[in-house]
Amino acid sequence: MSGVGSGEGGGIALDSTLLAGFRWRNIGPANMGGRVSSVAGIASPSKTFFVAAAAGGIWKTTNAGTTFRPVFDNYPCVSMGELAIAPSDTMQVWAGTGEEDSRNTISPGCGIFKSTDGGLTWKSMGLEKTGAIGRIVVHPTNPNIVYVAALGQPWSANPERGLYKTTDGGQTWQLIKFVSDRAGFIDVAMDPANPEVLFAASWQRVRGPYFLNSGGPGSALWKTTDGGKMWTEVHGGGLPETTKGRIGIAIAASDPKVIYLMVEADTTLNAHPTPGKAAQTRPSGLYRSADGGATWERMNDHDVRPFYYSQVRVDPKDPNRVYWSSTPLNFSNDGGKTIGNATVGIHVDHHAMWIDPNDPSHILVGNDGGVAQTWDKGGNWEFLNTFPIGQPYIVSYDMGFPYDVCAGYQDNGSWCGPSRRRQGDITNADWTTVGGGDGFYTAQDPIDPSIIYVESQGGNMSRLNFATGERVTLQKPNYRPRYTQFEDSIVIERPDTTRAETAAQRRRIQELRLRQRTDSADIDLRWNWNTPFLISAHNPETFYAGANKVMKSTRRGEDLYPISPDLTTKDSMKIRVSMHTTGGVTPDVTGAETYCTIVSLAESPLRPGLLFAGTDDGNVWVTRNDGGTWESMTGRFSGVPAGTYVSRIEPSHFDTATFYITFDNHRNGDYAPYVYVTTDFGKSFKSIVNNLPAARDLPNYVHVIREDVANRDLLFLGTDIGAYVSFNRGGSWQRFMTGFPTVPVHDLRIHPRERDLMAATHGRALWIVNIAPLEQLTDSAITASAYLFQPTMAYEYGQSPLGGGSLGQKSFRAPSPQYGAEIVYRLATGNSDRRARTQIVIRDVRGDTVRTIQGPAGAGLHRVVWNFQGKNPPPVALSPSQKRDSAWLVSRINVVFDSLTKTGGNAQQLEPIKTALLAGDVQGLAQRFGFGPGGGGGGGGGGGNAGSSFVAGRFVERPGETTPRAPSAIGTLPAAGGGSESGGESGEGTPDATFLTTLGNLLRRPGQPAGGGGGGGGFGALGFVAQAFGRAPVAGGGGGVGGGGFGGAAPVATGDYLVTITVDGKTLSRVLRVERGR
Repeated sequence: MSGVGSGEGGGIALDSTLLAGFRWRNIGPANMGGRVSSVAGIASPSKTFFVAAAAGGIWKTTNAGTTFRPVFDNYPCVSMGELAIAPSDTMQVWAGTGEEDSRNTISPGCGIFKSTDGGLTWKSMGLEKTGAIGRIVVHPTNPNIVYVAALGQPWSANPERGLYKTTDGGQTWQLIKFVSDRAGFIDVAMDPANPEVLFAASWQRVRGPYFLNSGGPGSALWKTTDGGKMWTEVHGGGLPETTKGRIGIAIAASDPKVIYLMVEADTTLNAHPTPGKAAQTRPSGLYRSADGGATWERMNDHDVRPFYYSQVRVDPKDPNRVYWSSTPLNFSNDGGKTIGNATVGIHVDHHAMWIDPNDPSHILVGNDGGVAQTWDKGGNWEFLNTFPIGQPYIVSYDMGFPYDVCAGYQDNGSWCGPSRRRQGDITNADWTTVGGGDGFYTAQDPIDPSIIYVESQGGNMSRLNFATGERVTLQKPNYRPRYTQFEDSIVIERPDTTRAETAAQRRRIQELRLRQRTDSADIDLRWNWNTPFLISAHNPETFYAGANKVMKSTRRGEDLYPISPDLTTKDSMKIRVSMHTTGGVTPDVTGAETYCTIVSLAESPLRPGLLFAGTDDGNVWVTRNDGGTWESMTGRFSGVPAGTYVSRIEPSHFDTATFYITFDNHRNGDYAPYVYVTTDFGKSFKSIVNNLPAARDLPNYVHVIREDVANRDLLFLGTDIGAYVSFNRGGSWQRFMTGFPTVPVHDLRIHPRERDLMAATHGRALWIVNIAPLEQLTDSAITASAYLFQPTMAYEYGQSPLGGGSLGQKSFRAPSPQYGAEIVYRLATGNSDRRARTQIVIRDVRGDTVRTIQGPAGAGLHRVVWNFQGKNPPPVALSPSQKRDSAWLVSRINVVFDSLTKTGGNAQQLEPIKTALLAGDVQGLAQRFGFGPGGGGGGGGGGGNAGSSFVAGRFVERPGETTPRAPSAIGTLPAAGGGSESGGESGEGTPDATFLTTLGNLLRRPGQPAGGGGGGGGFGALGFVAQAFGRAPVAGGGGGVGGGGFGGAAPVATGDYLVTITVDGKTLSRVLRVERGR
């Protein structure tokens, strides 16, 4: 039997043929880019370069950024550190995994990879436990000699860190410099004149759940003159002698004696202040040596957030032009004495830079907002926002038609856009920013889609009316108003301070001061960097948010008040460190580490006031009376280390006593998954990790769990390396990633009407897959030789036009599913002949056939779409001259198709096209291949996926041109049968536009103009055929390739329709409901 098997826990296991029917689709957005950790290019005249997204894999362009393709989608991890291309063999590309810029949301790596085919395929070359890789340097003439600066695990000590070297292309590695299990290497640079001379920077750093510590005795600058056999620490000569943090290195190619450093350094410890002398300042900044590192001069003190930036580069032809990252990208033409901003007009927070060694005017930079390039040394920048590498944390949806989704992105605010378009692709033009800062949680009013809730870091929430642009800030309660009230009371108690205080006044004022301190402490709230909030499922006026207490509003987020005590451990030391001293050598108190806060908040969809809260320090709570009383469930989770972050709580949609909970302990160096369920209101919990991969070094820690809204046995899980599904409530799990890359999945949501599963990936933006058939995978569906799934309710709707023009290839495009009612069926064995078809008949309530469409007949799960069109209208009466022309056209069609067959055309592929044309049914032909109801008209053309660099999920190297053919040749026909997931009513591949346009030209009378009843390209080029047989074009819709304009039927009325398929003599039927979307 195809498609299913028995899982380890006794549940269903899907094989590849069935999984193929659940292909994820990316919807972007690409507008804002996303965090980039490395860029590397091949020197001009090549136009090839690579971009490493922080958690979005590797992307390659061969045309200077016109198009990009992902080349690292299906490897064990996706967090990227550094890239390097071998100068002597540019087909050899190295990729070090594990982001080295140690912010609070980085993901660990899984070693170093090598490509020998220009980045198209990769092989693991070891160093799997190094955690993060800060730099890779390849020998200029021997590509087998490679140096790797391995920084180590970000959250814990480990011995697999240091400076590594290979002399055999990565087959073996030698640890040539080790400092300690807490200090790895962040940078290494080779002398351009002598590859035996290298400088390297070690960096001691560690992150924890509530702190960052950059710097320590392990941080230092090192030099070798013998290829790494011996190392000497570089100190003195003008370098700071105090404790150091992160160091970046650049050596001038035009004068190797000139070396630049970005140095993070502390002040002198325990220095006694001297009267009249200014307080110490950190000696961090840009340092320059003009004698090969013997002596150093501090050129300036611009070294902002060194743990996050510390990149320095020098112009390959001018040793005095230096660039260094310090929020913007700074530059200097005099070695650092004077400073300018080199990146005006593009995003800040720069982590990556590449300068073309042959053309220093061409520079690439990577930052929190993607990648940009300049061709004039920074005078003007081009932002390459055509590929989706955004890092959303949470995704939300509304109930519009089609529904919109919103999400908050790392350092890129909050954005909203459509889940699909009625026609055409989703592009950047569809997306709108609705909030600034670092975006996190979003929520959309379930009744009024124009009401959107967003936030930036630290719980700075607001409510936006998208229709009017009005925004209301949701004020966080603070201690000042109440504190002032007590001050007023004190003044009233003792209005005249010139008179001696009485005993009664003293006692009363002491009481007021005590209450003042107590009340101020109670309302001095802590808000997590990623503050959870939600709209009540039972009343859209009710709003909840989590600080260190649960907050509630009955006025759509306004007038928030606490309904819980402090639910955290209230660890004063950890709170103080997280809010006042974190950072290490350079304090970095941005709120990113704020600790002892609520990070998971949920409400039962069945019962108002049944709330759940989880904290970043491991506490779990429930209230059954809307905060009246709270019950702690902390400590009831066997196997979970104390203090583990509560990543998600998911109340069941089927009973109030059941909920699921996940924990994430990666901030303590523990990458194992923790997943639990209770069915008794939290009295006891059971682990349902079961067969989830749980190796300590595999970053499979869990961010989110969701229960299906229709099938309680169906669960979905998002981990740091992908998505999983269970058909038996967690008894067993399997990867659910058809068409989906390895990527951190930070959130999952299920649309209750469309049955779409949405994923917010922290590195590849937003994804959607329809799961309606999964909800129906019962025993009968599995054992049947053929099964027709119950269609979800289908909605007819309109959508405003947006954008226009011919975009070329330098644009983001996400193909949208075909508009219409989706019909899904599964064939266990099917017909091995790919040209065989399954007939699908749609009848109205009177039993009349309104449409017959074709679908694939092979084994697997198939999706076909009915575009709501009924019977074609009867042909109009023809005039005498039209009868003459149609008779000529019949003859011409026969002649042309006979000729095509004789010259090698596939008769079985040509015959259905010929039959449709002889009936004038161009509309039916278009529907067979998945295009809309027409429109456009006149001399139209264009549209559809024409010219896209991705077709059916595959990258097209040269989409802007067709294949050259002899003048007498025509385009190609599709392979019969197509794939298992149909884009049209038949499930067949689409004839290319060249074939259809040339066919139209062959069928016209000499001198007959193109266009006229249809668009000039694709199926529109055949519009005149419909008119010749009396099938006049109808208004509406806009077609696919070529724009349409051919004859067809009007959309059907709302109501019930019977869908039937017949397989092996057995007829299967389902009722499909069609409604009109609001």
